[in-house]
Amino acid sequence: MSRIDIDRGGPTYTTDTLRDLRALNPDADLFFITGADALGAILTWRDAEELFSLAHFIGVTRPGHTLTDPGLPEGGVSLIEVPALAISSTDCRARVAKGDPVWYLVPDGVVRYIDKRELYRGE
Repeated sequence: MSRIDIDRGGPTYTTDTLRDLRALNPDADLFFITGADALGAILTWRDAEELFSLAHFIGVTRPGHTLTDPGLPEGGVSLIEVPALAISSTDCRARVAKGDPVWYLVPDGVVRYIDKRELYRGE
């Protein structure tokens, strides 16, 4: 758990977070865990060329999802299949934007927070 992104203020990007974590923990092995679908788009992220020098990326696959070779650096990415992980954050945001419920897809506190802050409406 870290407040790095909160305390930085303003827009924040993955490279900013990883740089800060690396500076605070220069000898640590950093791992960035994300859904394989997001990993497929990582080369479009800000300062993407630097990401793989800051952390090892773990792509978690969902049932029915395969990651094609999007040009990720060899040795910089590992894929782990998690058959029970069939919930996509992208799908959850899209459901909220359409007015569909996300109960049982995310924790109750997250549903309340999304409703209270009116997040993802009109995306």
